Amino acid sequence: MRARGLGKPSQTPRCAGGLREAGGLLDGLLDTLDLLVAQARAYERALPPDNYPARAAVAALGELARQALNEARDLAASLEPPPPAPHPFSPRELQVLGLAAEGLTNKEIAYRLGLSERTVQFHMNSVFNKTGTGSRTEAVALALRSGWILPAT
Repeated sequence: MRARGLGKPSQTPRCAGGLREAGGLLDGLLDTLDLLVAQARAYERALPPDNYPARAAVAALGELARQALNEARDLAASLEPPPPAPHPFSPRELQVLGLAAEGLTNKEIAYRLGLSERTVQFHMNSVFNKTGTGSRTEAVALALRSGWILPAT
């Protein structure tokens, strides 16, 4: 994004992800504050050195705009979703959990992966132990919330 009339790209991070409406409003605020800070700097340079009242007013406005911009950037950063935590599973456990999330039974998972049904049950028990859950539904729900697996499309 370029600040109007100044030809400089903005260095302000933008909102991404799930909070689109709030992110859109916040992006507009960040653009406006970027522009205000840039214009305050331009006015400071353009004012005559002996016009102390005007220079003091513009300097105060510029400082307030910089403070507001910093707070808006902090808010934008806090709205971004945190990266998913690393999962505690082996590759096979993650594969079994992903298939369980698709609604497959242990028998269907075993057939699809070329494993015994008992091996699939072993992997599911390992998932339960690592997540502290007591059922497939709980384990899948936790994995979806944590970003370890993606919802089926």
